[in-house]
Amino acid sequence: MRGTQISTDRQIAGLKPAGKAYEIGIAKSRGLCLRIFPTGAKNFEFRYVAANGARRRLALGGYPDLSLSEARSKVAALRVAVVDGADPAAARVAARERARIGETLNELAEAYWRAAAVGLHGGRRRPKRASTIESERQTWKNHIRSSLGERPFTEIKRSDIKVFMRALVTEGGLAAASVASIGGLLHAVFGFAVLEERLDGNPVAGLARPLALTSRERMFDDEALTTLWGAAEAACRPRLAGEKTAGVHARLDRVMGLAIRLLMLTLTRRNEIAGARKVEFDRKAGLWTIPSERAKAKHQHVVPLGPDALEVVDAAWALSPDSPFLFPSPRTPGQPLDAHAITRAFARTCVRKKLATGSPHDIRRSGATTLTGRYGVSRFIISLILGHTPQGGAAVTSVYDRHTYVPEKREALQQWADHLPWPR
Repeated sequence: MRGTQISTDRQIAGLKPAGKAYEIGIAKSRGLCLRIFPTGAKNFEFRYVAANGARRRLALGGYPDLSLSEARSKVAALRVAVVDGADPAAARVAARERARIGETLNELAEAYWRAAAVGLHGGRRRPKRASTIESERQTWKNHIRSSLGERPFTEIKRSDIKVFMRALVTEGGLAAASVASIGGLLHAVFGFAVLEERLDGNPVAGLARPLALTSRERMFDDEALTTLWGAAEAACRPRLAGEKTAGVHARLDRVMGLAIRLLMLTLTRRNEIAGARKVEFDRKAGLWTIPSERAKAKHQHVVPLGPDALEVVDAAWALSPDSPFLFPSPRTPGQPLDAHAITRAFARTCVRKKLATGSPHDIRRSGATTLTGRYGVSRFIISLILGHTPQGGAAVTSVYDRHTYVPEKREALQQWADHLPWPR
């Protein structure tokens, strides 16, 4: 700050901008100064030392919108507040944070989802899929909003979380996996508050899973695989007169039958199958390249296609030659098949064929377990087939791995195709 102080509007009007911003004090008004910027803008500021010893700077307003006399009156009141222990600069920052993140748990959740949409919510620092955010919103609406949502999140204690999580089990009757999903969402939202420095610690830590989770062990045996393949294959045949076309006893439609057959042959995820675009397939090379924006692990996933898989791809291509999607939605032209519809199709087929209820993910587990247990395929190759993120080695190595192990993946998937017990 320059040594000379000023005390009149005329002196302020005579101040000229310099190559960089500078400050000049206001006489007979301790802590009040004027900051002059290279653009010519002039702003009043109040400088003080807070009760904790921190030096603060509080912007008051620009001159001449804020007159000299008004700035002096403001500083006089602020000095009294500082003497009484107030910290007006910190209070202003806190007010901005409250406006940005909110006060209630519901408002915090909304801020969390806004941040998650662009990857600023913490965790892996990657944007969440819109479908994931929508699913979390539904979970929040069904289980959290009415119980905790309107409470100030800074006042929610660990004891409150403990009571809430226990009630999900004792009063809500929810399964361990459902309770863990709700607890995980709560942990993430409160973790965002910690990230944004609105809380010192996460009150949900250690409380998100009050019940032990059962490992997912559902697998289809060879007989069940034969039944599922047969149901998918039958969907591609002409329908018989009087055959059911609705309900759990109806057989699959042709698009769904082909989608399930490709899922079984490639061990890919239902989302990857449902959204498959024709431009991703190189039928001549026998490769399906799933781009990073569609793969769950957020990296490109190269899937070798054997003769059986290529036969399915060709059939699906011919079924909808004008669609950009390999499996277009039968109800919404121009849109891909709904991934949830694949899950429903599996459940409906299991009921119709009197199989224990299973899901598309159980096919992946069945294939991975069979290839490692019966054929000795390494877990590393299995992880690449499943599109998992490699856990070992340098990041650059993992990039090359995804391209140099195509022969090994092709061989393993052919072993799986040869293993599947359907007539050829």
